[in-house]
Amino acid sequence: MILIAVILLATGFYVGWNIGANDAANCIGTAVGANIISYKRAVILVAIFVTLGAVLQGHHVMKTIGKGIILCTADSYEKVHEEPPPEQLFEFFPDEKLPDLAIFVALASAGIFVTLATFSRIPVSTSQSIVGGVAGVGIGIVGLRTEFFKLQVLGATVGSWIICPVLTMTLAFILYFLILFILRRIRSGPGVNRILAALVVISAAYVAYSLGANDVGNAIGPLLNKYPDHGLPLALMGGVALAVGALTFGKRVTETVGKSITPLDFAGAFSAQFSAAFGVHYFSMLGIPVSTSQAVVGAVIGVGLVKGVKSVSTRRIVRIVIGWFVCPTGAALFAAALYRLLHSLLG
Repeated sequence: MILIAVILLATGFYVGWNIGANDAANCIGTAVGANIISYKRAVILVAIFVTLGAVLQGHHVMKTIGKGIILCTADSYEKVHEEPPPEQLFEFFPDEKLPDLAIFVALASAGIFVTLATFSRIPVSTSQSIVGGVAGVGIGIVGLRTEFFKLQVLGATVGSWIICPVLTMTLAFILYFLILFILRRIRSGPGVNRILAALVVISAAYVAYSLGANDVGNAIGPLLNKYPDHGLPLALMGGVALAVGALTFGKRVTETVGKSITPLDFAGAFSAQFSAAFGVHYFSMLGIPVSTSQAVVGAVIGVGLVKGVKSVSTRRIVRIVIGWFVCPTGAALFAAALYRLLHSLLG
């Protein structure tokens, strides 16, 4: 039992490390890209605030990922379908929990695909990857029997993946337009630039906090299914894992977000970061796992559109969007196949 716990916790930490490595760019890419703060100082800022977000408000999304996708208990089945569960539920989930193998496969599948994306410098959606991994092991266990999935939760989650980047793009466009309007009517000088630079750093901290509040659920949510009474320690572990990921391999994707989509000035960096942080934080409070990557990229695009469509790198955006589609789909298919294979081998 101890060995199983160690393996599962290590896999959860690995996923958290991946999230930190890939999503650190979402917190500091714009600030570093605008040369406001050095990468080393920025990543320390991320480490502090991502841990705070995970511990203070990470439980909302943790519950959704851990208990809100697959109906593996009689109570959850009855609440959704308003009828007693079929006997197959107890065959699939004898302990009315996700099997240990399923938790391991879901986390490992998501982690592998995010690792590949990180080394390819693509800011993918870790939220989509873990949801794909959890849904994939569900398919591996019950097949395509939709009655064992919370389709309403899955539908809301997928819908939020579309709404969130559109929301942050719109907010960033409006905010940046208003800031530029104000700046044109006041005297710009060193004092104004220092204020804007400070706002960029503050908004970077806000993004990091929102990242911890939302994405720690992606790393730790499946473990909450097995350890429902250890939410706070799991959240702390997830926050530390995200911080370690940011400190070690976060620089690769930071360059993509900060410099490759559209050039950013101080006002643009603040507009993009604040809008993305607000969007992610809002969905975190609803318990919906959204993509911090999509939120930030959407916001950066919104800033670029104020300058004109030509200022936005269409080629880079297309590459990022393809990554968003391939990662969750690949994680789901890989998780379903891997679970079936290991289950048949291990009996």
